[in-house]
Amino acid sequence: MLNFINRFEQAFHYSPIGMAILSLEGKWLKVNPALTDMTGYAEEELLSINFQAITHPDDLEEDMKLLHELIEGEKAAYEMEKRYIHKNGNIVWILLSVSVVREGDQPLFLISQIQNITVRKQLECELVESEERFRNLITNLPDPVVVHDGEVILYANHSIAKLMGGSLQEVIGEPITNFIEPNMIDEAKQMANELIETNQPLYNFDFRIKSYDGTIRDAIFSAIPITYMGKKAVMVSYKDITERKNVERALKESEEKYRLLIEHSPLGIVLHQNRIIQYANSKALSIIGAKKHEDIIGKSIYQFIHPEFQFIVSRNVDNMENGDVIPQTYEKFIRLDGQEIDVELKGIPIQMNGQSAVQVVFWDVTEKKKEEDLVRYRAYHDTLTDLPNRLKFQIDLEEEINRDTTFTVMYLDLHGLKPVNDSYGHQAGDMVLIKVTSRLTGVLDSIGLLYRLGGDEFAIVLPGKRNEEELEGIINRLIEVMKQPIYISNSIVQMTASIGVVFSPEHGVDMDLLLRHADMAMYHAKKTNSIYKIYDR
Repeated sequence: MLNFINRFEQAFHYSPIGMAILSLEGKWLKVNPALTDMTGYAEEELLSINFQAITHPDDLEEDMKLLHELIEGEKAAYEMEKRYIHKNGNIVWILLSVSVVREGDQPLFLISQIQNITVRKQLECELVESEERFRNLITNLPDPVVVHDGEVILYANHSIAKLMGGSLQEVIGEPITNFIEPNMIDEAKQMANELIETNQPLYNFDFRIKSYDGTIRDAIFSAIPITYMGKKAVMVSYKDITERKNVERALKESEEKYRLLIEHSPLGIVLHQNRIIQYANSKALSIIGAKKHEDIIGKSIYQFIHPEFQFIVSRNVDNMENGDVIPQTYEKFIRLDGQEIDVELKGIPIQMNGQSAVQVVFWDVTEKKKEEDLVRYRAYHDTLTDLPNRLKFQIDLEEEINRDTTFTVMYLDLHGLKPVNDSYGHQAGDMVLIKVTSRLTGVLDSIGLLYRLGGDEFAIVLPGKRNEEELEGIINRLIEVMKQPIYISNSIVQMTASIGVVFSPEHGVDMDLLLRHADMAMYHAKKTNSIYKIYDR
């Protein structure tokens, strides 16, 4: 049930059309972002008013009538076109669909779906105006028509004369080539001669004409062979498509700019449909290690995704194909040469050839990830010995305590380091620490973890509670390797240590208490000249 509610909440929030839940009196109870964008009101503003406040007065009566019938059970739902008044005062035409949620026969609240149809209404209005203009044109003027014999204009109507920028007397008798775009004159002559000779009409062919003032216009012509005043001629009707051609040219230029922008983007861009790559720009090829488009076009996206990320990618693609936008995320790719790379990417759903597809924008962050990993590693490891440091020790210890496991902690204080530092310098002391660390690590191998807490203090964590016999065996081996000679500046130094031992949870159920008891046991060992002491309450 919770999963269904979450899905409903997501569908409600991300719906591309306005959605709302209202009280029976019309007060907004819940609205989605699409509705706030449509009305210009913020969510909190809408929730403080009712739908009547933003409904156009001329539409309110009909809306309230339908709402009353819906609440009274006379209708199961209703739909109407109406107007909202945008916050900025503009009119927003909407297609409103309303239903009521009931419990038994008792109406509880209203659910509305609101589609913005302003553009459609504007187009309808423009269409009505255009049709009216066209009706007036047909009523008062004939269609633009010209008749010529392949050389000279024999007839022209007022519309053509006006188009050419002259009077009928000026147009009739003029060579037809005077009104054709110069680069198309030869083609026009050939078409006219073929049409007269074959007696076959031509419909809807593009051409360019020239008026008296030299203006070039795009047109669609239909040409029919006829007999005019006893001789073969051509009747041409004309439709001006200059505006459409201008839009097409602008669109083509825009698409070319977009293509160049995509192709030369510093980010990798891939389009895939049904998980098959359909397009990749040059940067995408470079990141993937491809030399040509054919290396990846038509291939499955999973061929380039690290196996550990394929499930996540599959889930994300499913979501994007359902219209969701995937926020910036991290993944691993596999290049064609087999090299693994780290990438960050963002995916958005798009339409390609009328079907759902996905556009992925990605960039290589391998070096950045290495730097971040190194910074993260250095935060938790000692720079000199490369052992886990005090911070890592505290984190690991806290995790073990939280997991309620049993473990043993040895708190180790190294003896002999200060004289080395005093006699031979800190560089020599550092060498001693490195050698001691290497020896201790060799003893512990896989039985425990060694941490450097700082200076000459170390900690060892062993799983489980070790009995005294086990502890003595481990500690004796540790002390034995520490006592082995270390050669510094033609001198031999030896190290030893005092060790305090505690068991969790026996000697403490929180980290501070456990460490305090380990420290107390270690100082007791040092005070009594013992190698180690187990904490004794």
